[in-house]
Amino acid sequence: MKTKKEKGDRKGRRRCGSRLLLWWMLLAALCLTACGRDSIPDQGSLPGDPVVLADREWVYVPEVITVADEAADYERMQPVGNVFFYVPLQEEEQGGEKQICRYSLEEGNVTRVSLHWPEGGETWDVGKRFFAKDQSAYLTANVYPADYSSMKRFLCRFDPAGNCLFSRDITEQAGRDVSLRGLIADSQGRICLFLDNGEICLFTGEGEYQSSVRYGSEEDMTPAQINGFCEGADGRIYVCIGRESASFPGESSEEARLCCTLAQVDFENARLCEVADGLSDVRGICAAGYADESSAGESGIADAAYDLLLYDDTAVYGYRFDSQNTKPGSAGEALFAWMDCDVNGYSVSGLYPLKDGRLCAVVSDWTNDDRAIVALRRTRGEEAPERENLVLATVNADSGLASTAVKFNRGSSRYHLSVKAYGSLTELYTAILAKEPVDLIDLSGLNVRELAAKGFFEDLTPYLEQSERLLASDFVEGILDVYTFGDILTGIPREFSIQTVVGDASMLENSAGLTLDELLAAGSRYPGTETFEGMTREQMMQYLMMFNEDSFIDRAAGVCHFDSERFRKVLEYVGLFAEEPKDAAQGDEDTRLREGKVLFAVTELYPGAFRRYQKVFGEDTACIGFPTEDGRGGHILSGSGAFAIAAVSEHKESAWSFVEDSLTQERSELYESILIQYPTVKKRLDRSVDAAVERNELTREELQTVLELVPDATPLFSLENEEVVRIINEEAPAYYSGQKGLEDVSHTIQNRVQLYVNESSR
Repeated sequence: MKTKKEKGDRKGRRRCGSRLLLWWMLLAALCLTACGRDSIPDQGSLPGDPVVLADREWVYVPEVITVADEAADYERMQPVGNVFFYVPLQEEEQGGEKQICRYSLEEGNVTRVSLHWPEGGETWDVGKRFFAKDQSAYLTANVYPADYSSMKRFLCRFDPAGNCLFSRDITEQAGRDVSLRGLIADSQGRICLFLDNGEICLFTGEGEYQSSVRYGSEEDMTPAQINGFCEGADGRIYVCIGRESASFPGESSEEARLCCTLAQVDFENARLCEVADGLSDVRGICAAGYADESSAGESGIADAAYDLLLYDDTAVYGYRFDSQNTKPGSAGEALFAWMDCDVNGYSVSGLYPLKDGRLCAVVSDWTNDDRAIVALRRTRGEEAPERENLVLATVNADSGLASTAVKFNRGSSRYHLSVKAYGSLTELYTAILAKEPVDLIDLSGLNVRELAAKGFFEDLTPYLEQSERLLASDFVEGILDVYTFGDILTGIPREFSIQTVVGDASMLENSAGLTLDELLAAGSRYPGTETFEGMTREQMMQYLMMFNEDSFIDRAAGVCHFDSERFRKVLEYVGLFAEEPKDAAQGDEDTRLREGKVLFAVTELYPGAFRRYQKVFGEDTACIGFPTEDGRGGHILSGSGAFAIAAVSEHKESAWSFVEDSLTQERSELYESILIQYPTVKKRLDRSVDAAVERNELTREELQTVLELVPDATPLFSLENEEVVRIINEEAPAYYSGQKGLEDVSHTIQNRVQLYVNESSR
């Protein structure tokens, strides 16, 4: 068993790092700092345009509320006053009695009202729904006969007691094959039904069809879509329409992005009246205050005089109709970032004003077991609860990271984690070098090996040894070594996947695996065959250099060998691959592998993948790996959910609390049962594997095959050898196309890479 230092040194000798590129980034960062570049504002948020909050005098303090009903449908839950309405989930199934549930914030209980369907014994499913201020319910319903041979679509309204006020057949207007986007009624009871085909159907207060309005053109390159709609405080219906990409002042056409148009529905003239155009792409809108303004408390947002609130994955914005100062490409004035309120903005299904003056976000995230009502009270900053602030820096944020941070914040009365999303690695390096307050760093997308060598990360080993929640033995064997460089344990991933090459082991001369020389000789040994199917030249060169760059670069001596006969064989071999990828159906690929027309398969070892290839290659099926110098360790490990503690952090112990929490957080049963990636904590892995084995998606033998590859795998953080590969891929096409000879091209590559190595070693 190798020590961590030996393992780290071995990996260091195999590394494909790009020192010069990193130093160029660092130099550029230092130049920016020296020129007085403003520090990146505290976004407290995730990807998208940076959210700059002009005034932190007010904050929005969250209260997380869960409904004591397992069937509560948070995704389509809507408040009326301070009562939340929903159709229970188990009654979404076809047939059976339908109910409306009401959850009272004041009383904390659920009451139920049965709906009396007037069409007799026919089966009907509730579709879209809207609850009016008088507590009546507007619903669409798909109605089927007993044999389900046909379907009709109805528009209905039920009074607060569940009695049907009207039921209209709207099959002709809404169609059978068109998806419905949503349903809403204005203060006069007039109804808008939003269709995904670019139409809005308008109905009278009695449910009679009036006309339709188009919100998108079928000729649009990027079709318009409804991003949100609401009843404003003035009783009118407003809709936010996402349109084709547009560029804004200061951006090139290549930087074009989606934008939104805000419009008001004009029932009288059956048209949309544009309110504003060129807003940033948002996920939803709502009224800025409850319609009965007298009921909004001093802590509410009504006194801010906004007409509407718009929100995206990052933040909530206030918008005024008469505003002449809204920046093109924005959504109004940034009020607060979701993350500052312990809300995962990716999972917000609706934002609403409450009668008591608070705002509420309804969150529905089955994957991360986060389904709740989050009531937000506007509070003066000095009156908000104090917590120690931690900053997590990332360049590749996603909804999973947001969920992890939110769970940590909700469970801690001592710490609050803010997530800073940087637009590039250069920006992140700038922040670190400028010693901005960064406590944790998301390792995805970073050149971790190089940064660890420069002392950017704290060694996690002492923290793990002193942890009361985790032991080194709790993790899959080898995973800590994979993330150890030199003596530094940089991070611990929450999940991982393995990519490798699968083939017939009996074909190999080296029992350890596939060597580079063996791969280069495969064409002559097996004439008329392809080594890999669907691989492009650039992909093949990337894989070869990832594992074999050190065969052609002696960094200790500062000498390159790209004009050698061996590298020329690499160019000849790579030249056999196509310039563009060729798609092949799984069955076709398997047949070609079975018949020996293709020798090896590149695959991610998802559950069932190894069994698939056992049917192809038979009992000698093996994970032989990508070609390496000695045939060992040619497997790629991709980890997720790995966080480093920044060496510049002044809160290292607190930062470790987040690392611990992220590794021990419970996920939903649904998430744990789906093996998209393999958990690194053995207890979580066992639960996921048990479920996968029960469903016959995985066998214990397959799992063991995967786990045996982990200790020797090479971690993939980014294309760490990208500078060398970039040079090769710039020069090699001249040989592939016949414009230059093999010797000339190899000499050019040798000279350029040698210059790069000389500069990077200074």
